[in-house]
Amino acid sequence: MKPYFFLLTLLASFATLQRSAQADAIYDVSINTSPLISNAAGPFSLDFQFTDGSGTGDGNNTATVSNFTFGAGSATGTPTTSGTVSGDLTSGFSLTDSNFFNEFTQTFTPGNELTFTVDLTTNVDAGGVPDEFSFDILDSTGSEIPTLGTFDYLLLADIDSSQPTLYGYGSDTTRGTVTTGDSIDLPAPSITSPVPEPAGVWLPACGLAFLGLRRCARVNSAAHS
Repeated sequence: MKPYFFLLTLLASFATLQRSAQADAIYDVSINTSPLISNAAGPFSLDFQFTDGSGTGDGNNTATVSNFTFGAGSATGTPTTSGTVSGDLTSGFSLTDSNFFNEFTQTFTPGNELTFTVDLTTNVDAGGVPDEFSFDILDSTGSEIPTLGTFDYLLLADIDSSQPTLYGYGSDTTRGTVTTGDSIDLPAPSITSPVPEPAGVWLPACGLAFLGLRRCARVNSAAHS
């Protein structure tokens, strides 16, 4: 490959990487699930929901949840889904807002810690009502463990910008589960966002590539002369 074409390929790669770095909002989540171990309110299920803010099922956003670890626990059973959903707890899964309401539910055996990664595309809906991602844990009756979040969510994110905030909520110990009537003390999830490569890293690289491209063009012109 001639240097000229190599540099063009390099610039295209930089542009692609820069776009992908800006495309999604990614979060690593960790939840202390040790209070659920051998709890009488089980078996428990993980429940993820993704709703379409436009109400039309426009399919403009996807929530991908992956990299599950369960401490000493494990995923069990098979998923129950509604709407546009594919995958499971073992391989990871995605929910797309091609329907107004999209839901993934699967049972699990709790360990000391549950961790996973949430990847949200960030196409903001027109009209002021954002697409919404949420997560809760269900007891054996299919009812949410009471939390301090709206509708007993443990996690909640409205896709209202290119970097939406993922909020975490601990359990509400003043309320008991439907199964036993006893409360469960779950701390709020720990949420971190992997640091993306800053734009400044790519700009010098692109500048050097452009200089190289100009030099190649100059050498090529001189050779033809």
